[in-house]
Amino acid sequence: MKLLKGVMLAAAMTAGAASFSADAIGWPANYEGVMLQGFYWDSWNVTGWSKLEAQADELSESFSLIWVPNSAKAASNPGNGYDPVYWFTNHNTCWGTETQLRSMIATFKEKGTGIIEDVVINHRSGATNWTDFPAETWNGVTWKIGLDGICRTDEVNSQPGQSHGTGAADTGEDFNGSRDLDHTNANVQNNCKNYCKFLLEDMGYAGFRYDMVKGYGGQYTKIYNQYSKPTFSVGEYWDGNYDAVASWIEATGKESAAFDFPFKYAVNEAFASGDLRKLVWKANGTNNQPAGMIHFGYSQLAVTFVDNHDTYRDGSKFTGNVLAANAFMLCSPGTPCVFWPHWSQYKSQIKQMIAVRNAVGVHNNSKVTVLQSANNCYMAEVVGSKGTLVVKIGSAMVSPSGYTDNDIKASGTDYCIWTKTGVQGGGDGGDDDVTYPSDLYIIGNLNDWNPATSVAADTAKDGVYTWNKVEMPAAAKDTYTYFSLVTSTGSTWDVVNGTDRYGAATTDAVISSTAPITLFPANVSASSAYSWKAAPGEYKIVADLKEMKLTITKVGDVIGGGGDDGDDDEDDSNYPSQLYIIGNLNDWTPSTSVASDEHKGGVYTWNSVEMPAAEKSTDTYFSFVTSKGATWDVVNGTDRYGAATTDAAISSTAPIQLFKANVNASSAYSWKATPGTYKVVADLKNMQVTISNTSGVDSVEAADSEVAPVYYNMQGMRVDNPSAGLYIVVRGNKVSKELVK
Repeated sequence: MKLLKGVMLAAAMTAGAASFSADAIGWPANYEGVMLQGFYWDSWNVTGWSKLEAQADELSESFSLIWVPNSAKAASNPGNGYDPVYWFTNHNTCWGTETQLRSMIATFKEKGTGIIEDVVINHRSGATNWTDFPAETWNGVTWKIGLDGICRTDEVNSQPGQSHGTGAADTGEDFNGSRDLDHTNANVQNNCKNYCKFLLEDMGYAGFRYDMVKGYGGQYTKIYNQYSKPTFSVGEYWDGNYDAVASWIEATGKESAAFDFPFKYAVNEAFASGDLRKLVWKANGTNNQPAGMIHFGYSQLAVTFVDNHDTYRDGSKFTGNVLAANAFMLCSPGTPCVFWPHWSQYKSQIKQMIAVRNAVGVHNNSKVTVLQSANNCYMAEVVGSKGTLVVKIGSAMVSPSGYTDNDIKASGTDYCIWTKTGVQGGGDGGDDDVTYPSDLYIIGNLNDWNPATSVAADTAKDGVYTWNKVEMPAAAKDTYTYFSLVTSTGSTWDVVNGTDRYGAATTDAVISSTAPITLFPANVSASSAYSWKAAPGEYKIVADLKEMKLTITKVGDVIGGGGDDGDDDEDDSNYPSQLYIIGNLNDWTPSTSVASDEHKGGVYTWNSVEMPAAEKSTDTYFSFVTSKGATWDVVNGTDRYGAATTDAAISSTAPIQLFKANVNASSAYSWKATPGTYKVVADLKNMQVTISNTSGVDSVEAADSEVAPVYYNMQGMRVDNPSAGLYIVVRGNKVSKELVK
């Protein structure tokens, strides 16, 4: 629960130090299961015991383990259980009654899915004051921890009017919020050992997730596990340092796995920086392997994750391509733990990835061969108990040797998974089984941010919500309007915040036509869900929760368009009089930007533009400006159009972002592409840019017929044995689009 902000990528441990003892029970060897974190912060209204049990049929198809919050009654109620008062006798909380809890555990057990309990024994809260832990009877014994079980270094000893702990000094980090238990104390150890035994034998849990294990020595987890004998044990040793996590695992005698925080931070850094090479670490300093504890020696005892309830609400939240990150995790060794908000938002796609993993038999000790590691590509072959898969993460247009499009079993933006093993279950990666909100409402300046009068969509169908005409006024003392989306109305914000919200990817993100939508689940940063910022006006708004994309169009901006020839009547006065490409093609000189060859109705076309590589780079970069000028000051005083993110890779199409005059104009984002000669089309009606390589020909001349062709499908993935269809074909330095019959 405490975070060391610094992330250090330490040298690998020696092979001898990482070897496993035959009787280590921390986590089964070659385990093929996938775990779900079945909650997030304050999600009791969404993932309480009865609500989870109602989804048992579906969840058990994909998950062998489900981690739930501490089920014993805590001081904070409602709360998340991290300040426990009771251990043995009171499991009635905001998450549900003890009867509902036992029913849920039994139901999942019948379906082959184990429930993992969040065990909080680093610290404990009193029943009526800071130190009065209740006496509880279980198995014919009364269990009680007194003042001698509280560390003498606990902050209670400096509080007037409170009893003081008389135990030994803390064996780990201090936790300010509850009393730190003295794990050197024999009575504390007996209470902890039997509490763990109670959870397994009486409640029916399959194993433990130990909370905040930095708070006490790892040797005590060894004691508790050797006594209670869980099949599954994982500790939250919150540290990005490989050596630190490995040392804790070693301290437990390898009687426990650990959450792979080094993996999580490597994923964060790789996607945030746009450098997928950070997904790879050197095993033993020589062999490329997936980053984290899984890269060398500890994959059996590593539980990988992209986000959890804590990281999701602080500065460690993953903000990149969620599906691509999950694809990397689910196609790597270790035991993956999928986060509930990711599951609920991308259920069908993650189902399919898990189905592929299960079909291949990928397990926590699977062998990985990294095939490619580049800024825009991670590709690896992973061997399971029943087959082999290849996963590619990134925008690179590459395919593995020996595989065809028919071998693709899961794919999406910047990820693709191939296997020749048959895959059953999991769906097809589509969204047929996704449940969308029954209603969606706009809230913002249009109704003075009043939760009771949010504006409902005019139509809602299959996850697409449309407002045909919404007046969006400027905020007080501002030139912009702000808004987001909520799934319910209510007389107070507490009501609205108890349900899901949808907003911008970043705070006050400027939108002029399209922008990505981000889910803010109920009670997770709900009151601070990011808003979009737009120019005031009257808009048609479409929120597509299938594609997680928002589109706004000013009512009256488009004239004509009533029939098939509507573009003939398009009013060009709504768009810039000219658009210019600026970039490596003219050394980023504002006075020599290249004007479009033609434009009509907001669509600007350059028929043949040579795009050379930037200096000391293998890529070319460009954006659009609306005027030329002798200096950048002139150009920056007018609108610019660029990429949605900095140096966004583009191979065919990409969204366009407007950078208004004098608003971040000098730092408008550019696109990144492979050098070549392109036809470029900038469509400001739909805010989309399209580039197509014009250096190829529709048919290859005889002189080129001796050059071995390389085929790519229309998604840019290499195809070694093309079947009938349309392909991009590369022969030497020539590129063509060809129909294979």
